[in-house]
Amino acid sequence: MAKIAVDARPLSIRTTGIGRYTLALLELMLESEHEWYLYSDKPLLRSFESLNNVKVRSGTVSKSSLSSIFSQVVFPLWAWKDKVDIFWSPRHHLPLFLGPSVVRVVTIHDLVWQRFPQTMSRFGLLLERLLMPPSLMMADSVITVSQSVSKDLQQSYPKCTRKIKAIHEAPFLGLANRPGPLGNYFLFVGTIEPRKNLSSLLQAYSLYRSSVTDPLPLKICGGKGWGMPELEGMVRALGIEKGVEILGHIVDDQLAKLYQEARALLIPSLYEGFGLPIVEAFSQGTAVLTANRGAMAEIAGGAALIVNPDSVEEIAQSLIVLSEDHLKVMELQCSALKRASEFSWDRAAAETLSLIESSFQARQ
Repeated sequence: MAKIAVDARPLSIRTTGIGRYTLALLELMLESEHEWYLYSDKPLLRSFESLNNVKVRSGTVSKSSLSSIFSQVVFPLWAWKDKVDIFWSPRHHLPLFLGPSVVRVVTIHDLVWQRFPQTMSRFGLLLERLLMPPSLMMADSVITVSQSVSKDLQQSYPKCTRKIKAIHEAPFLGLANRPGPLGNYFLFVGTIEPRKNLSSLLQAYSLYRSSVTDPLPLKICGGKGWGMPELEGMVRALGIEKGVEILGHIVDDQLAKLYQEARALLIPSLYEGFGLPIVEAFSQGTAVLTANRGAMAEIAGGAALIVNPDSVEEIAQSLIVLSEDHLKVMELQCSALKRASEFSWDRAAAETLSLIESSFQARQ
């Protein structure tokens, strides 16, 4: 039995991808015999009082700009006081001043700060540049959410190669029993930012609308990210206002139905660390169009319609296929459910806990 501290700050913020990842794993790993210490700069949104093997320590930091300073200064003090054996950060950065005896494990979700820095705030970019490289160097083990991110890390930080392990995420929605109807609209789910390639998708959608007699509408879901022109302005410039519905942020409870009733999820991104909407759509038996690169091709695993994200014409042609070839869509729906069954939070939690434990044992 070990004492394991966790950077639980993602659990103090509503609806973030890393927060969902952290909670999904912790809900399963906390069932182990270990003692767990959840550290945060502000109160958690989830109560763990019913678990005897969990202690929560939280501050009262109100400004997000002070969060990293708090974690770098206070977390090591808490870890020393609690005499923790292991520290796991599910969010890219480790406290840099942990005692030398503490085993360190960090999860890396992507390298957006290297590949698409223009999609980040200046402060967020600065934090990644300052904290990710030393976190990687001092970590005993590094978890990535895809083989693609593992390869990116190995290229940028070859000295870390031996300690990197890919552990896939999984859908947060329950697995559907069977594919749904063909669906009467296309769906985009994701943060509205340049690396999502939404400008090319909209151009392709405009070309598609001019090529078919009865085009399907496009629904766009997601919050606004950094470095993206006004979405409504792009839609107006292309003259496709009648076909595009901008829904904004959608809560999880509504996502399943939105996926199920879509003809296909469209996610021809330029870069993804994992591509969670792909497996979410798969879990609902929904056809997927995605890019032929990186994590997207890896996660799709042959179950999606693959396109070159740089080719507007190729994306448009694939939209025509999804619109008119119903047999192809039904084939993709069946493949989607089969592929979704290969992703499991139970397996991800077991592999994550096993890695944490083996990292500790290697130090003994």
